[in-house]
Amino acid sequence: MLSLFFVDELSGSKTQILDSDEAHHAIKVMRLKIGEEIKISDGKGSWVSGPISEIAKKSLKITVTSNGVEKIKKPELILVQAITKSDRNKEMLELITVAGMDRIIPWQADRCISKWQSNSYDKWSTSIKEASKQSRRVNLPKLEKVMSTKQIIEQMAVSDCIIVFHESADQKFSDLTISQSASAIYLIIGPEGGIAEGELEIFKAKGGNLVRLGEPVLRSAHAGFAALASIQTKLGRW
Repeated sequence: MLSLFFVDELSGSKTQILDSDEAHHAIKVMRLKIGEEIKISDGKGSWVSGPISEIAKKSLKITVTSNGVEKIKKPELILVQAITKSDRNKEMLELITVAGMDRIIPWQADRCISKWQSNSYDKWSTSIKEASKQSRRVNLPKLEKVMSTKQIIEQMAVSDCIIVFHESADQKFSDLTISQSASAIYLIIGPEGGIAEGELEIFKAKGGNLVRLGEPVLRSAHAGFAALASIQTKLGRW
């Protein structure tokens, strides 16, 4: 499988330039040579591929021999992830990106120990891009700005499926029926301290389904991956 790199916008011509940090990684770190084929995406599903035809000090050019577009499947998979400890954010983002999450909403839940910082968005974005390159994802998961419970609820539509994962739930995830006609599926993952009762009531009032994933209690940083893997299987994608 071809190595993947990202640009802000594809040229739409018979050649494509790769520059900045992406080109540095290709030239200096991976030591790619003229003639080797790579894939370049705009992060929104469109991609081109072809052999490297020119290498400069801080950029390279490929001759486009193939191109395509990968559209996001419906329903859209959205993770509402309570902010975890800083040393676990990278691991969490890697796991959910390679497993196919479409959109990520950082959630400042009541019991979050960590707080969203001024540089958190950039750090999360970098981790998502690195994981997308590793997993050859041409659609970068969309990262939203940090939201409160109220802000999250306000953007949910009537046709959305809302699944709240909680260790106290009576219903098992395997017993949950998911409609393929849902416009989006929201997966709600709480912080290490758990989702507060008030927050649970708000999600349930919006139509949220309270479910559990087995008996063991997962870390907040790992629960999103387990939930996503379960959803992908139930939808027949895996």
